[in-house]
Amino acid sequence: MLAIDTLLNGYYRITVVLDAYPDAELYRAIDQRSSLRVLITALPQPDQTAVNDVLRLARELAQVQMPGFLALRDYFAIEHICYLVADDPGGSDLERFARERGSPLSEQETLAIVDRLLAVLERLHRHQPPLLLGDVRTCDLWSSPEGGLSLAPFACARHIGTEATPYRAPELYDHTVEPAPVSDIYAMGAVLYLLLTSWPPPPANQRQAGMPLNAPRVLNPQVSVLAEQLTLRALELKPANRYQQVSEMRSALETVRLMAGRPMGATPPIEHPVTPVVPVPPPTAPVTAVPTPAPAGPLPPTPPPIAVPTASANTPVATAPSRPFLSTSCLLAIVGGLAVIALGVCVLVAVLVGLYMTNSSVFGWLGSTAAMAPTAPALPTPSAAVTTELRQQVEAIAQTAQLREDGLGAATYSPDSQLIAVAVGKVVQLRDAETLALRQSLNGHLGDVSALVFSPDGTILASGAQDDPVVRLWNVRNGREVLQLQGHEDWIRSLAFSPDGRLLASGSADRTIRIWDVARGETLVVLRGHTDLLGNVTFSPDGRRLASASRDGTVRLWDVVSGQQIDTFRFTAPVDTQSNTPFWMTGIAFSPDGRQIAAGSINGNVYLLDAETGNVQRELRGHDGWVVIRGVAYSPDGRLLASASLDGSVRLWNPVNGVEREVLRQRGLRLLGLSWSPDGSRILSSSDMGGNLAIWDVASAQIVQSFQITQGVVTGVHYSPDGKLLVASGANGAVRVHVLESGRTLNLDGGAATNDYIECISNNEVVAISEAGEIVVIDLTNRRPNEMLDGMNGFPLNLAVSPDRSLIAVGNERGEIYLWETASRTYLRRLDGLSGPVYTLAFSADNAYLAAATNQPADAPQIAVWELARGGNPQILRGHNGPIAKLVFSGTLLLSASSDGSLRMRDVAHGYAEVLQMSLPADRGWMTSVAITPNGKVLVAGTISGYLGFYNISNGELLREIDLASGAVLDLAITPDGRQLAVSTRDEGILLFDLSSVR
Repeated sequence: MLAIDTLLNGYYRITVVLDAYPDAELYRAIDQRSSLRVLITALPQPDQTAVNDVLRLARELAQVQMPGFLALRDYFAIEHICYLVADDPGGSDLERFARERGSPLSEQETLAIVDRLLAVLERLHRHQPPLLLGDVRTCDLWSSPEGGLSLAPFACARHIGTEATPYRAPELYDHTVEPAPVSDIYAMGAVLYLLLTSWPPPPANQRQAGMPLNAPRVLNPQVSVLAEQLTLRALELKPANRYQQVSEMRSALETVRLMAGRPMGATPPIEHPVTPVVPVPPPTAPVTAVPTPAPAGPLPPTPPPIAVPTASANTPVATAPSRPFLSTSCLLAIVGGLAVIALGVCVLVAVLVGLYMTNSSVFGWLGSTAAMAPTAPALPTPSAAVTTELRQQVEAIAQTAQLREDGLGAATYSPDSQLIAVAVGKVVQLRDAETLALRQSLNGHLGDVSALVFSPDGTILASGAQDDPVVRLWNVRNGREVLQLQGHEDWIRSLAFSPDGRLLASGSADRTIRIWDVARGETLVVLRGHTDLLGNVTFSPDGRRLASASRDGTVRLWDVVSGQQIDTFRFTAPVDTQSNTPFWMTGIAFSPDGRQIAAGSINGNVYLLDAETGNVQRELRGHDGWVVIRGVAYSPDGRLLASASLDGSVRLWNPVNGVEREVLRQRGLRLLGLSWSPDGSRILSSSDMGGNLAIWDVASAQIVQSFQITQGVVTGVHYSPDGKLLVASGANGAVRVHVLESGRTLNLDGGAATNDYIECISNNEVVAISEAGEIVVIDLTNRRPNEMLDGMNGFPLNLAVSPDRSLIAVGNERGEIYLWETASRTYLRRLDGLSGPVYTLAFSADNAYLAAATNQPADAPQIAVWELARGGNPQILRGHNGPIAKLVFSGTLLLSASSDGSLRMRDVAHGYAEVLQMSLPADRGWMTSVAITPNGKVLVAGTISGYLGFYNISNGELLREIDLASGAVLDLAITPDGRQLAVSTRDEGILLFDLSSVR
């Protein structure tokens, strides 16, 4: 057995021994090259021939990449021991997962989990030769912090064991019998039994000896009769009596789900008074859509009634739906969210942490102009006069409006655990810590609130904000502002109360720290010495010292009374080789005993420092994004250290030995900070991209409550055919339908939060993928109930509607595309030929072609193009060496933008010849989204670096470039009449531009 801290094969540092069997050992480890956690199994073999067989099988397993299957990342042999390395989802094994829930899972959640596992099993069995599990053990199934279970690849490479387990089929106790698909079906039946009842079934050899198998309804009366029959058939002792193929069991399972109460459509429409629409002129100045605050509860709020415009301004329409538009199955929402985060991880991570992938242009560039090279003579060469006229038209494009929600910021528990303070834009909300219901709103800051801290007795809340140099103190009981602390010359970045509550420290963008006497509201001392912006500040437990972190790469220790820096303490971060300066330091915290200081950095590491000298005791590696300013905190008892990062995770560490204990992941959405509950049982985290608060149970590493406050980052925008509605889809599955004439909004929740999960099919209808994996047509006027589109297998990932709104296409994780006729909702057919999960889809303007892209593998993405009239196999296009971000047609020209920095244009009607290729300069990164004006003259492209480019589509010439100063551009949409452009940005919401000059 490997010892803790063993460095295996030069890369993998063993952190935990999880299981040990006579024929296998299981470890958790850290991959030192990427600082990611992995699972490693050690499989001893009798001779070299057996070693070669296992490694050959491992090569086959490494080819399987799909949701629900932990990817096999590495495999090797040392002497006669084979080691297999797989992704670590950060959760618990099967039986611990079931125990931690405390009671049986609901039938619907259980069926969804098992269906996902069966989909994996079906894929393994289709492999040639089939990949079989054989002897499943509890350590072969792992949960993630978000829920659900994934299958590890280890069972496929392991021999049948000798000890009895509940998951081994009875025939496999005879070691002369080889595993078969029916034996794997028995294992899935045992998993189903465990999740439905909280008890594993008796091992098959004990059942054969006479031990009875209790029917699931005996142990859990809530189980339906159909679910019980499904389970018992899978657990038949005779192989011939079980389901013979996985597809057969999946079909039966789906029938159980449908008959056991799974929603098959929307609820009946609720009658509302008819409200006429009064058209108003479009705004000429920037406007802001005001969101409706969300009350507490398991679902987002009922949207307020609004009138949706139709083709005639005088036609009365019904009001908006009175409930969220999509059904909510928590597990499948997470499956859908994780699948797409995995597919688009290169693009999303870059959006979160602002790191640019760059690729040298094949053709070179001059200044900021994109390099371009025609590769076929299909495009006409524009005359100089035409180019000049087009350039003048593009120069006249101007921004007309901005649609932006207040951003979610810091969040913290009160000392008595009764309240949570949350920064929402310029407002501080005080919410009930249990229900998250809004208690009070504190108004007064001039900029977005950037820092919050409660006094130790919980009676005072201090807050600071951007564009506001004043620290404000609030009476928590009545919500009144009691004092303003003035003295800083720039905005407030961090705040900390002393343990006795008498002093308050504030770190400012003016690079100073002020220590205030709270009772008198006076500055006692100003700490000067940092040469760049402050990170966080923290008092020592005795209140005599103050520690501070800064972008200058240092952690400094100060004497509170004298205001002098303590010279015996020194720490400077390692040097960033790219900038040749120390990495910025961000979050900071004293241990409860005062002996240790934890400090986070933008390099993703947390440094454990001796509180007297600044010497590094441990360097904690694991995050692959910045550790944030409010992202380092010890538990109240000092036994755990938590760190939050822009990589979307909270990691729990043992501060004594530096061992990572757990990883809490929030669907890949960047986190702004964390706060421990006073009893140390829970952690609160906030995400600006997700617009939500998450409360984690520390013991189980599970989210016990998640509450959406804002929409978060808008990842998709779509116009209705008449251009009067703008549908904006958020990264958290929330949708805002903006009524552009009136400035009103309709709030819809429950989307799958995939790449493209909602689009308009008429002026008042949308089609969407729900978090439950259903494809739903929603009438925004509520005149008709929601309609389900049936006929699809697998989990839908992305959808597209044809330009004439006659067809709906939906792609799934298997690379299959399904088509429906919009008017009749009739399922038409399935298109096959794409080798991996569908990331993006595009119809040609005449409906003749449909293109789809997959980004697996990421360095060799694939585009499939079908001629819809002819059917058959698609044309497969390759060429990009980075994930594809967007596909779009202009006539018969297919444009593909990739994170390799290039855009390729192919003529699908003329042999798929590549007629143009463009590469962006390195400082622009790549095109994240592209759109074509309806007249086919101008290509509009948004970049990861926040630039908006307008190009002459006939030759790729850059006509104009706008620096939006808004973070990455995430999506673009142009109204069908070509008069308006919507640009979704990471940091500034949606920007609207007038395109009427482009004729």
